[in-house]
Amino acid sequence: MGETDCEAFDSGWLVQPVNALSSLAFTVVGIAMVGWVRAASGPERLVRWGFIVGMVATGIGSFLYHGPQTSGSQFSHDITFLVTVVILAIANLGAGLRWSPSTVWTVIAVLSFATVVALVISPGVTNVITGVVVLLLVMGDLSVRRAGSVSRPWFVGALITLGLALAFLVLGRTGNLLCDPESALQGHGMWHVLGAVSLGTYAVATGYARVGRRA
Repeated sequence: MGETDCEAFDSGWLVQPVNALSSLAFTVVGIAMVGWVRAASGPERLVRWGFIVGMVATGIGSFLYHGPQTSGSQFSHDITFLVTVVILAIANLGAGLRWSPSTVWTVIAVLSFATVVALVISPGVTNVITGVVVLLLVMGDLSVRRAGSVSRPWFVGALITLGLALAFLVLGRTGNLLCDPESALQGHGMWHVLGAVSLGTYAVATGYARVGRRA
């Protein structure tokens, strides 16, 4: 596992030390956002808790995948990230379409269950599911703006960090321009850090709109 992520395999407990430790950026960002959760009330607080639990789990799942590579770590790596994005995408979509909280969480539960089933039956469909989830996120972004305004500074920050994250993800893959298997600075590790910051920043940016506020 992780052979396309450039970093050389180590014989120790952590197979890809840099990629494993950098994965915990998702967990760190999630924990750092606890205050953001406490600032909300009602249905939005539940959405924020769901997102933060997802971020913490994503960091752990990715750590297991790049680190000890335990049985089932491929699944935990994929499902935690996908469900976290689903939570954010559907919460945004539901806000714009004025769905009830129960409808929002029913859709999240159904999509999450379908993702679990798909990954269990065919682990190779991860990229296809990721494409669908990203499409949902875009639809959610367009929808949530009907409920309120997205915070421009946070949104711009999310776009900048996402662009950098994707650049490091692509250029840092095995055989690509930034790949140095022995380096302590790994492109995939930078993807972890910047991707976590981007996702957290975007969640904050759209939080204003989900509660119907003008940022």
